[in-house]
Amino acid sequence: MKKNKTNALAKLNLAALALTGVMQDANAGRVEESYNGDFQYGHYAESGNRMSVDIFDMAVSAPIGKSMTFAASAVRDVISGASPKYNKKDSKGNIVQAMSSASPTNWCHQSICDQRDGVNSGLTYFFDNAALNLGGGFSQEQDYTSRFANSNLSWDFNKKLTTLNLGGSVAFDVVEPSVPNAACSQGIVTNKETGDVRAATCHKTSQQYLLGVSQVLDKNSLLQLNMTYSNSAGYLSDPYKQVYFYDLVNPLRISDIQADKRPRQKNQLAWLAQYVHNFEGLNNAALHADYRFATDDWGINSHTTELSWHQPIGAGWQVIPRFRYYSQDSADFYAPVFSGKSKSYDAYSSDYRLAGFGAISGGLKIAKTFTELHKSIEQMKLQAGVEYYDHSASYQLGGNNSGSFADFSYYLVNASVSVKF
Repeated sequence: MKKNKTNALAKLNLAALALTGVMQDANAGRVEESYNGDFQYGHYAESGNRMSVDIFDMAVSAPIGKSMTFAASAVRDVISGASPKYNKKDSKGNIVQAMSSASPTNWCHQSICDQRDGVNSGLTYFFDNAALNLGGGFSQEQDYTSRFANSNLSWDFNKKLTTLNLGGSVAFDVVEPSVPNAACSQGIVTNKETGDVRAATCHKTSQQYLLGVSQVLDKNSLLQLNMTYSNSAGYLSDPYKQVYFYDLVNPLRISDIQADKRPRQKNQLAWLAQYVHNFEGLNNAALHADYRFATDDWGINSHTTELSWHQPIGAGWQVIPRFRYYSQDSADFYAPVFSGKSKSYDAYSSDYRLAGFGAISGGLKIAKTFTELHKSIEQMKLQAGVEYYDHSASYQLGGNNSGSFADFSYYLVNASVSVKF
């Protein structure tokens, strides 16, 4: 049986730091000497016959010599359903949410039908006390294309009890909305052959940088802290969302309807603290406790708390229950509906994702590891899980009296198989 060169951080099985588009499966000084293959399927479904997504994800990794690992992954998301398009007032002045009503295609009988395909690959070179990862990828939908590159450096010191992580990524996105009223500065174009009218190509660039440190506190405890800075610039609006403006004199009379319009730049800072503790007396169960705070110049402050318990129960079985709470403030330019004329506002959006709200979610994962299946297979791991998520304005920290018109829930089920050769 092949063995891996591991350090104290790897033994505690802490999830790798996450950057947009960054694959970080390896810790500094750890060389994966086996071939690995993973496949995962997931199904996501929102309440009220809203969005539904089928997720297919495959990943492989292989050693190159004694100091390098190559990893690649591919994902396909098949999306269908309906999404909130705008908010408006009913005859009593109550806010109600209107769903998208685009004509179905001949291969999909829903309002929204799309497919996202993405690939991601990277090389990791291992030094005695460090690991350097370089990677990149590509993702494409009907109206959205993204290309990204990333890098991460992990360095072990203090007898490999401390790890410093430095990372960065950049993404170049192209948006080609299928609606002519998108708030893109490049205007509107018409297809001369078909006569179709659509917004011109819009561009967005995103950057993210990470600084983090992981510290082994004792033989059973580990603390990880990191800070990320991200910047997005360019076309940041949603071309498929609309904003309703109501008359100041008659608040039930519509005075204007415009496409979603957001600032063309966004800066965000986020801090994450993760604590892992191993309980030897409970069959080496582990508690993972995470807290994340983020703030941006759109006025959104968010808090995320997550707890999970990793409980081995013998014979290669493991049970992982999980709980998560999230709360955010609304963006400075958000309102369910607006009063007056659009020209009175520099930016405006009624997208529920920019509103103040809270969310509670919980899930359960069950895993089984096999180690003696075949002489060519070192290990195989099967996992299955389910998660339920409830989004509500009333869950926001400090309370929220905006009403329940945007409340919804979803469930996610998934299953995966991982094989190590």
